Amino acid sequence: MAPEPARAPIAALLASLGAMAAGCGWEPGIWSGAIELEPPNTSSAELTAVAVATLDAPVKARRGGRVLELRVRTGDVVAEGDALIEFEDLALEESKAAVRREIEELTAAHAAAGPTPAETARSASRDLRTAAISQLEETHSRASEEFERWTELFEEGLLARLDFEEKQQEFEALSTRLREARAAAQEPEAEVPSEPADLRRSQRLLERLQELPKTYLVESLWDGTVNEVLVAVGDMPERGAAVATVARAALPMLVAEITPGTAVVAIEEACGVPGPLAFSRREATLELAAPTPRLRPGDECVLALSIRE
Repeated sequence: MAPEPARAPIAALLASLGAMAAGCGWEPGIWSGAIELEPPNTSSAELTAVAVATLDAPVKARRGGRVLELRVRTGDVVAEGDALIEFEDLALEESKAAVRREIEELTAAHAAAGPTPAETARSASRDLRTAAISQLEETHSRASEEFERWTELFEEGLLARLDFEEKQQEFEALSTRLREARAAAQEPEAEVPSEPADLRRSQRLLERLQELPKTYLVESLWDGTVNEVLVAVGDMPERGAAVATVARAALPMLVAEITPGTAVVAIEEACGVPGPLAFSRREATLELAAPTPRLRPGDECVLALSIRE
């Protein structure tokens, strides 16, 4: 059976290699190996690379407001939780003003509506108590005059001791009632809300708002480097607006400038770590993943290159 056309050259090549092996004294059989080809006309070169972050994320104002102070500048290295910008909380001041207006409106409406049933009942109770004390004072005054006469009669021997002691007990009991009534009138009255419930709620809300700080801080969400501050003192960005960008330090990469037209064959070493290392070419720059986690944005290291001349 004739060999297929595509296999004929392969069969001829194998036959030729077999003849060469026989002529050179090689033992026939199966052989294998790896052939490493060096690109022609290559030379070595070095470049300085700079570590940069691969994630440059915005930091946003939570509630907006007026910028009072910039705590960082471009290029500063920050840690998670570091303060970046201090804001005057204008939203808080607006909330306070709105609650004050509501309290004024509710107070005016309450005054126009007149006293509440609770206020009327409390006033009536106070009037009754005052009237009762006045009447008791008059009774006590008359009883005091009568007791003086009973005392004179007793001292003159015109009144038996038993009758006098009975009159004395009655007068002392009346005096005790008067003292107790006067003492009760001096005690503070039970707290009865004089304002409607909605007004009291607004007043409590304003008290809580007054306790809140008038400023707040925008903080870094991660370790990194401040790439850009997007606001200045006095600016009033809206809620959710980006106010700075912080490049994360957790995912560094190396960037090196290279002469346009230079053909890079391989990166043999980076920051002391042997290669070859994978890289990408972007016009006049080389980019590669940092070979060591010790690098942080801004650090420099040397790249050893093989380039084609």
